[in-house]
Amino acid sequence: MKIESRGLSRVGATFLILTILIVMIGAVAIFDIAYTTSRQAAPITSNTGSLSVNEPPKPVYITLTWEKSPEALQDRFTPYNIVVAQGDTVHITFIVNDSSAHTFTLGPPYNFQINVTTPGLTDDLTGNVFTTNATNNSPGVVIRGTPGNVTGTGTFVAKYAGIYEYFCFYHVQVGMFGYLTVLPNSAYNGTQATTSSSTPSGSQVSIEYGSAANITSVYFSPPTIVVVIGVNNTVTWTNNDIAAHTVTSDTGAFNSGNIAAGATWSYTFTSAGTYGYHCSYHPWMTGTVIVKS
Repeated sequence: MKIESRGLSRVGATFLILTILIVMIGAVAIFDIAYTTSRQAAPITSNTGSLSVNEPPKPVYITLTWEKSPEALQDRFTPYNIVVAQGDTVHITFIVNDSSAHTFTLGPPYNFQINVTTPGLTDDLTGNVFTTNATNNSPGVVIRGTPGNVTGTGTFVAKYAGIYEYFCFYHVQVGMFGYLTVLPNSAYNGTQATTSSSTPSGSQVSIEYGSAANITSVYFSPPTIVVVIGVNNTVTWTNNDIAAHTVTSDTGAFNSGNIAAGATWSYTFTSAGTYGYHCSYHPWMTGTVIVKS
């Protein structure tokens, strides 16, 4: 009886160990699924910016598709999280099998846009049907197809490390956006490139992204600029929005006319004074130039 009892104890112990192992494996699997799901649902984390790579820049080919989310019944990007290394050449193919227009838009500092708009597609912001192709695509972007089956392709270099939102201009308000993560790359030789807001003879003003839709608090940045005649009295406005704008003097002293998306306009001030100006298309957009002798 003692021998049988010992045998049963070994069996019981083995069974107990196997049960514990199965429970542990199941717990690890559940944790892994939960972690993966949370990463997919939250592409931005507090430590993303600390990640970096050291690899030669390479071409990266990304295919984005429009879809109607079955859960939210709203327009979405698939995928909505893109990760590349700094210096990579990113080739975007954006496929839209919809009756409405959609864009893949990256704001500053990239200012890149694929506007999949062709005659027959609908502008969901206004309800109007487009009769022409889009005119505000980035250089090199190609749009092909007909309503219900349209593809836009374009390329940009991921020069700037960081996390940047991409979105559809027509549907960002219903959640059609995603995130481009550009990992810092110590092998990228272009990291020393910088931009300057002024030069010895001129000053720069940015027409901010979102100004036309009135979704930002600053439209001309900086809203007030001080220049000195003979030092930096030539002011250049750069349109970083995806809509056209004007730089129009409140008193008629100057008028840029139409400044297309991505274009610039310069004006040299020769008389001291305070010059208020606005966008004739969007009256909420105002700015000031103070000219000192």
